[in-house]
Amino acid sequence: MLGNPVQRYSRGAILLHWLIALALAAEIAIGFGMPHDASGFELFQFHKSLGITILALTVLRIVWRLTHKTPPALEGGFNGLLAKAVHVLLYVFMLGAPLTGWAIVSTDELNVPTVLYGLVPWPHLPLPGSINPAMKEVHELLAFMGLALFVLHVAGALRHHVMLRDGLLARMAPRGSAGAAMALLAATVVLGGGVFLSLPGNGDHADEGEENASEIVLAVEDAGGEDAVEGEAAAEDAGASEEDEVAEEAAAEETVAEEEPADEPVAAGPPPSWDIQPGGSLTFTVDNGGSAINGSFRRWDGSITMDPENPAGSNIAITIELASASLGDATQDQMLQGAEFFSTAAFPTATYRSTSVERTGANSYRATGTLSLKGVSRPQTITFTLSGSGARRSVSGNATIDRNAFSVGTGESAAGLAGSVRVQFAFDATR
Repeated sequence: MLGNPVQRYSRGAILLHWLIALALAAEIAIGFGMPHDASGFELFQFHKSLGITILALTVLRIVWRLTHKTPPALEGGFNGLLAKAVHVLLYVFMLGAPLTGWAIVSTDELNVPTVLYGLVPWPHLPLPGSINPAMKEVHELLAFMGLALFVLHVAGALRHHVMLRDGLLARMAPRGSAGAAMALLAATVVLGGGVFLSLPGNGDHADEGEENASEIVLAVEDAGGEDAVEGEAAAEDAGASEEDEVAEEAAAEETVAEEEPADEPVAAGPPPSWDIQPGGSLTFTVDNGGSAINGSFRRWDGSITMDPENPAGSNIAITIELASASLGDATQDQMLQGAEFFSTAAFPTATYRSTSVERTGANSYRATGTLSLKGVSRPQTITFTLSGSGARRSVSGNATIDRNAFSVGTGESAAGLAGSVRVQFAFDATR
């Protein structure tokens, strides 16, 4: 039968067949292998883009099939019926998987916009949010069905080529070359496997676990060493301060005995107010499975009343516009505004107000106060330093915030995020 002429598919059908095959191999691999947390965001966006591409190619393939004659089947009976069933189900999968995926992102509470390949905005379907759980289940079932059909289709093609030798591969090959078809088939399988193995989390987890454990141990040891040094220094400072106090009291008693009573001390005036100058920064960093996610707030302001030499009467109030949060990606920035993160429609701002400020060093301070975020208020401490003199000072500091205490990051996209978020700020202030 290899010597008999074989009726081939049209060039358009051949081109669409292999384009869809290669795209499906990559799409199935990404779907099963991508991380389902913040680290997989870019892969998730690409997965959506590739899915819509497959949907468009499939529609074009169906139109082409209806308008162009196809070669007759090479095999009848049960095997021929099974081959037709696989083909029909493949079309169901190639249409159903992208459509259910489209329905999922259209009805998800997170409302992540779809931008094809980061260039072309793609609309959401006007569907009720109540169907989201069902669409997720159907999409997952279709994914497993698609994987099984993909394997069956490849196995059937190899059976015809190796066992039946009926020239079936040549019908769907450029220039009728069975060798070219085999090369494309191998490339499709290698592409799928290569994509899957290259995705984060599909390598050797044991090495990662050992590295993470080592990092934790080192961090604990480092923290313990620092605490011990600080404890010794504090003890030395305490002993020195006690001796100084005794000497000062003795000197004061001698002075009182030798001199006449002095006039009453003049009461200190109110602490000065400071204006926060433009150009400052307010950034945040959170660990995501060993890698850092960095963001910033573009709009924030506040009022400061403080005497650096006598901070006891200080008052610090900062207001942050949560919608100005940015991770450097427009789609991720919109995610931050959703209900799983800042829910900016209901809670547009976060505020911090100090209740006390104390001096901890020559130019260092600690403020204790209340952070109000997403309808929740919790005690929060910040540390900062001052530099400069006179009417202009430079301020820099940081705080560690427990995002879980404020229900920030509650869905699957935040599953890999650490609970602690480090916030850093720097700005100039003028009196």
